Formats: sequence, C-alpha cells, structure tokens
Amino acid sequence: MLLSVVIPAYNCEKTIIQAIRSTGVYLSDQIEVIVVNNGSTDKTEMLIKQEVQKNSSVIYAESKKGASNARNKGIEIASANWITFLDADDCLLNLSSKLGELLVNAEEDLIIGNYLVNRSEIDLYSMTKCKNNCISIIKQMLENPTKYMTVWGKFYKTTLIRKENLRFNAKLAYSEDSEFLIRYVLLCKKIRFIKKNIYNYILSENSTVRKYNSQMIHEYEKAILQVKKDLNGFPNFEKSFNFFVLMQFNLMIVHHVFVRNHNSMFELKELCKKDYISNALEVISLKNVLTPRLLPLVFCKYHFYLCATIIYKLRVIQNNKKIR
Repeated sequence: MLLSVVIPAYNCEKTIIQAIRSTGVYLSDQIEVIVVNNGSTDKTEMLIKQEVQKNSSVIYAESKKGASNARNKGIEIASANWITFLDADDCLLNLSSKLGELLVNAEEDLIIGNYLVNRSEIDLYSMTKCKNNCISIIKQMLENPTKYMTVWGKFYKTTLIRKENLRFNAKLAYSEDSEFLIRYVLLCKKIRFIKKNIYNYILSENSTVRKYNSQMIHEYEKAILQVKKDLNGFPNFEKSFNFFVLMQFNLMIVHHVFVRNHNSMFELKELCKKDYISNALEVISLKNVLTPRLLPLVFCKYHFYLCATIIYKLRVIQNNKKIR
C-alpha cells in the first residue's frame, strides 16, 4: 500500500462522501482511506459504513472526541508507506499516477504541495526560497505559519512517524497541527516541494478557529509554549519562533478579541503586556510598516492601539466576506 489517507470525521454528513471519493480510493488499489469517527451524532457513521461496504480499502474506525485523537488512531491503523491527512469538509486534488510514481521513488521525509483555499491558489513552491535547506524551510514555516503550518497538503513517511513514536498532542485544542508538524520537520533530512495543487481547503464558519471560544486565548498560549519547548536546543530558530508567536497573536486577536462587541482595545492592550507577546514584538520595527500582516503588530509595539484596532476590525470584516 502506497498511501494512507487519514480523515477525522465529526458530524460531517454533508461532506464526508465527497472527501472520501476525492482521495482516488476507487481508482487505485494503492490507496487506503482511514475514516475515524470521533463522536458524531448525525448520519456520519452510517455514511462511512456504506462506503466501507463498497470498497475494502475504506476503513472505519472510532476514537475519543477531538481531531488529534482521530488522527492518532489513523496513524496506528495506517499500513501504507506514506500518510496524508484530510479534513472531512475538504478535498484532495491531483492524486494522479505521476504523484504515485513520485511517492514510490521519493527519498525525502516530507513532500509538500501547493493548495487551494476555495478557488485561490497558495503557491508554496514559488514562495519557498531555499527548497533544499531544511533549516531555511523550518524558519520560513515558523515565520509564515498560516500558509505553511497546516498538517494537510503534505505527505509524511510512515516509518519516520513510527520510529519516533510521533503523535498529535491531544491536550492542545488549537495549533495542534502546527505543533505536530514542527516536531516532524525537526526530524527531516530531506524535504521536497512540488508544483501541483494537491489539496482544496474549504473556508467554513464551522471551522474550529472561526467559532468563538472563551478559552481560545488560553489554548493558543498552551500551543505556543509547547512549540517553544519543542524548539529548545535549536537556537537557530529563536527569531523565527518570535514571528510564529506574532502570527498566532494575529489569529487570537482576529478570531477572538474583535469578533465580539466589547472593550476590544482594552483586551488588546492587556495581551500585549504578556511576556511572550512583548518579547516577540521586539523582532519587528518601523521598517515592517509596509508589510500587511506585520503592520498592526508594529502599531502594537509602539502603543498605537487605535490604529491596530482599525486594521484588526477590517480583517474581521474581510474574513466574513471570504466565508460568504
């Protein structure tokens, strides 16, 4: 078996069949799809089992609630040389014979493809400066986590995951995929980028990061501290880690602080006082004013909180338009 596709499935009756069939499991006997039901209360279980009856390469499994638990169960079951992860409301693209040949012959530990966000292409191949240097790649991942640090859209060596006993951290509710990816890439000797779009990410209001959660800030902090711990002993990545913190800070502000009508500016100020945020803000300067993702952070560093507030509110409006 060449490829195991692991799909966490929770109350996804509207999309799960499309996700399963997008894997090419009906076109190739070298692909297995492991669908892990983690507490669904709708028709998800029934629909998966119907696919299992049609194709023996579709495997039904169950886990405790949570995407990390489901992915870990899939890792335990996977029998193929490579593993990839697919969310139940998304689709895989271009799993062609040429990609199969690449996986058969690949000497790399990680293969990363381009992907679509709805219809917009994220061209990681062109964005990545030094494709043959793992240290440079990890730095770029940390500095642009929203583009790079997704667990999906990538192919992982099953033997490496098993050898190092890598699993998703089920204690993390946010950024658990980024944290897993960091631990994995730190073990990689070779990484390859390919030009093909291999994944279609569907923007949805049901996404975990887009649902309001009163514990979101606390959960993001847990993930940030865990990534910091993962990077202990790797001083080369200290500056890049600070950029990672700032990008997580942007997510916290846009998806938590400014999605409600309350004293958002006060909460923004209080977050900026936290040590891990104030330390990270030291890496940016006025020369970053023209960089859109860093602009509000520059304003935060120099205490221009009203300017930062305006930008963050505009980003909330922009995100809502993208979903619609």
